Order: sequence, then structure tokens, then C-alpha cells
Amino acid sequence: MQKRNVIKIGGSILKNIQSIQQIVKVLKSHEHLPVIVVSAFYGVTERIRQSLENLFKEEDMVTTLYDFLYQKKSKIILELIKDVDIRNETFTQVAQQLNELRQYLQGIFFIRHVPEKANDFILSFGEKLSAIVLNGVFRDKGINSGIVFPEKAGLITDGVFGNASVDLKSSIKKVADSFTENQIYVVPGFYGVSKKKEITLLGKGGTDYSAAAFAHCLNVKSLDIWKDVDGFMTGDPKIVTNPKPIRHLTYSEAAELAYFGAGILHPRTVEPVSITNIPIRIFNIFKDYSFDEVQTVIDNKISIHPEVTKSITVDNNTGILSIKGPGVGYIPGILSEITKILNIHAININSVITSQISINLLLNKDIIEKASNLIQELNIPAITNIIVKKEVALIAIVGNGMTEAYGVGARILSAVSEEGINIHLSSIGASDVVTYLIVDEKNTKKALLKLHEALFQTNNQYQIKLNYA
Repeated sequence: MQKRNVIKIGGSILKNIQSIQQIVKVLKSHEHLPVIVVSAFYGVTERIRQSLENLFKEEDMVTTLYDFLYQKKSKIILELIKDVDIRNETFTQVAQQLNELRQYLQGIFFIRHVPEKANDFILSFGEKLSAIVLNGVFRDKGINSGIVFPEKAGLITDGVFGNASVDLKSSIKKVADSFTENQIYVVPGFYGVSKKKEITLLGKGGTDYSAAAFAHCLNVKSLDIWKDVDGFMTGDPKIVTNPKPIRHLTYSEAAELAYFGAGILHPRTVEPVSITNIPIRIFNIFKDYSFDEVQTVIDNKISIHPEVTKSITVDNNTGILSIKGPGVGYIPGILSEITKILNIHAININSVITSQISINLLLNKDIIEKASNLIQELNIPAITNIIVKKEVALIAIVGNGMTEAYGVGARILSAVSEEGINIHLSSIGASDVVTYLIVDEKNTKKALLKLHEALFQTNNQYQIKLNYA
């Protein structure tokens, strides 16, 4: 059997009958027998999440959700699966999953509480149903396929609910032994299973990450991400003028872009595949499709554009928590106390920028008030003021060679200055491939337009002295 690849199919291309038909068409022309890791159908996970949030407010919420999911899957099954036996088998599998979901939700409604364990278990059903329906469609269209759930395949996690990490070392043997048949496999993404046999989610958008973990464990030829957009670009087409496609990124560049808001990949996707240098290939399957026409390739090869920068992106979810006081950045132990209390309460710090009189923490906006209260409760004498800034946006400029190229930083700062935009914080050199600025949220679009024009729409070429071995 030829070496496999892993294909990830996201919810953005699981919207309607036409998109599924396109997936079948492309899959039939595929040269290998892939493992296909799938997201929930578009909007399904969010609908389940909303139902959980309103479970105790509306008595018929369980029935409403059951009916919504059953009707959504029934429409696809009836329209796309013509073989009566395959159709009935698919209906039976869907009904089994929905009945299990309904019973679980009824139990939660009775106890009036949603434990973390239950939350993860319930939210995994979107991907399970997606895999069952797609497997039925594939089989009906003459594609030799089977289905394997992550709990059976042995995708082991560290057991953290809501945002688990895959234990690659513990997973690799069983995963490799679970995909030995000469067929295509369909696998639900988004979750794994702890060593206690409990389902744990891999974070929002975690199907990319789970696909990368399967790719690592199977030592595949490539991880292919099927999307409805043209891979990474120099900027968001919805904001900037004439963005250019990016044909190549390093793992580091892709990770930084994903981390700072580019919606093409989950930020942790590159972790498993970079260990064994498995390339990530991004395709737009709604274009004239050819497996030789990859939109973006991500691997360990360093490529440097003449203009050095490759892309700009924006993160609207990060705020600034400024901790003020004479000597707070100098007195030993203050930062340690702060990070300790935040760690106890599972609050992640995105970045830290310090000075003599200020410690600035970059935190997700939804937990920044909680973090501020926790630090105030520490009653550290040196802290005189704590300021929360939520009306801000973080703009990241990514590209290999930025710290080695003369003039790139100056051009970035000049472009923003020319528009009269104030920079709250900036970081140049914290990473070899990224510079970021934090500006007022109201100035985001203006800053992005000006930066894109300055960096990509003028003839910028820099002298670069590289120190790569």
C-alpha cells in the first residue's frame, strides 16, 4: 500500500449539498488512500454550544436540538445516498448518536449543572455525526471507505478538558495499528481521549490540530487542508486592497500567523508535523482542482521574499493589562507572583512586555477583568495602579529575515505614524519572524490598509545579513 496522506475537511466546506458533491468529486481523483479528518458541518458545533448554554432556560431545548440535528443530517442522507442499504445503515448510526446525545442532555438537565467532562463529550457529537454522514455518502458513490473514532484509534491526550494537548508518544503505536486496511478512513476531528478514557476537546478549531496529530502518528506524505479560500495571503481580502497569495511559509511563519489571528490554521497545527517535517499543503477545492496546484505549502525550508515581510494579520481578541508602580519591572518576585496566581486560575498570558515602572500583560479580552481582580487581591505594595485596555487590536507582521533586514522596522513604524495612529505597545525581535503592534481598535482597518500598501504594494527590497546555518 502506498504511503498515505491525511486530509482535513473543515466546516467551511461542509455547508450544503453542493459542497459535499465537490468533496466527492475531488476525492475520486485522489491518488492515494487518505485518512480524512472532518469537522462538524458548518454551524453545528455552535448550535450545540448555544443549546448547552440555554439548557436550563428552555424545557424543550433537548428536543429542539435533536430535531435540528436529525433534520440537517436527514436532508443530506436522503438527497445524496441512493443505495437503500447504505442509507438505512447511515440513518441507524445517526439515530444511535442522537439518542445517546439526548439521554446525556436529559441527565444534565436533571442535575442542573454542566461538568467540564460533560461539556467536552457533548460538543464532540458534531464531528461524530459529520463523519458518519460523509462516510455514508462516500460509500454510496463507490468510494471504499470506513470510519474510525479517535477513542478507538487511540488518539491520547493529556486529559485537560476544553483545550487538551495530544500525547504523541502515547498515541503513535495504536494509531498506526488502526489504519491498516486498504481503504479510505473517515475520522471525527476536534477531540481525543484521555488515559482515563474521557473525551477531551483540542480547543476551538481543533480539527486542524487533531489532523496534524494523526499525520504525525501515521508518518504520512503530507497533511492536506481542504478549504474554500486561496490559502494564506499577504492580507485579509475583506480588508486590504489586492492581497497577494503566499505560496510558501515556514512552520514558524505559519504558526505566528495562526497565533496572531489568521483563520487559515489552528495555531497548534504545525507542532506535530514539524517534528518529522511533514509538509502542510493548503488547497482551495472549489477552484479548477489539481493536486499539483497547491495554494500554500508549509514546511521547514526557509524562503525569504525580497520585501522580507510575507503577511499581516490582526487579532481582535487580545487586550492589555498594565500593572503600574515605581520599580515593578525591577523588584524581584513581582512578576513571579503575578504569573503564579494567573497559572493557578488557568489564565494564559499571551505575551509580557516590561519596563522599570510597568508590567504589561497581553491577555485574551474575555478573561482580562478576572486577571485584573486576581492581581489586585495579591495586595502587592509596589503596585500602585492596574489599567485594563480592551478597545485595542494587535497587528502582526510576519516574515523570515525581519530581524536581519535593514529598514523593515522603520518602514512599519513610519507607515503607522503617517496615518496619525498611536501605538500602545510594540515588539520587534521577540521572534525572528514577527513584529507586532497594538493600536486602538478603531484604527485597525486604517493601519492594515496603510501597512499593506507600504509593505506589499511598493518596490521594497532590503539588504539582509542572515545567520542561518
